Amino acid sequence: MKRTALLLALTAILLPAVISCDEEENKIETMFSGFMSGYTDSEGYVTVLKDDYGVQYMVNEKSEQLRPDTLYRMVATVALDENKTARILQMEPTKSFYAPADSLVPDSVKVTDPVEIISMYLGGGYINIYLGVRVSKEKTVHRLLYTHKDSIGRKKFTIYHNAYGDEPVYTKHAYLSIPLYGYGLAKNDTVFLSCCGYEEDYERKLVFK
Repeated sequence: MKRTALLLALTAILLPAVISCDEEENKIETMFSGFMSGYTDSEGYVTVLKDDYGVQYMVNEKSEQLRPDTLYRMVATVALDENKTARILQMEPTKSFYAPADSLVPDSVKVTDPVEIISMYLGGGYINIYLGVRVSKEKTVHRLLYTHKDSIGRKKFTIYHNAYGDEPVYTKHAYLSIPLYGYGLAKNDTVFLSCCGYEEDYERKLVFK
């Protein structure tokens, strides 16, 4: 069955495992949260989850119905039973698409309003980024875009943010998961990421494993 990637946008932060007990069913569950990949079946339900360490879990309950036969990047909170079968408690949207070449994106689109990088890591073949974006209200329109640029011996990704003039009142969180397949990266190559920040600009580098 062909899996297709879908445009969608945490971090390397995996919440410490917590143990909870359901008194009614007397079951012990382990809960964790983080970036992962979800695979939907022919009806659009996530049936398999894979974390960024390569561990795969079968999902035993239907959650939100999505596009059939599709790979989703997501930030999810998951409960595992004693058989290591997963139950999805919450899913957060994650923007994830193959980065277009910076030279092919019109300058008018590459707006450099600031963002905050709360944390980031390289795992599962992605740059996973937990962002803070300052907004004026819950329902407001912002745009996050990232591109890539090749230069001698380096791959550089740039995050662009367009706040459309919105006032920075409070911080709203957003998640990016930039796929690194297709760039010809070899083990121990350095990947660069930059963007405009509120206090200072970011220039980060990560080692591809």
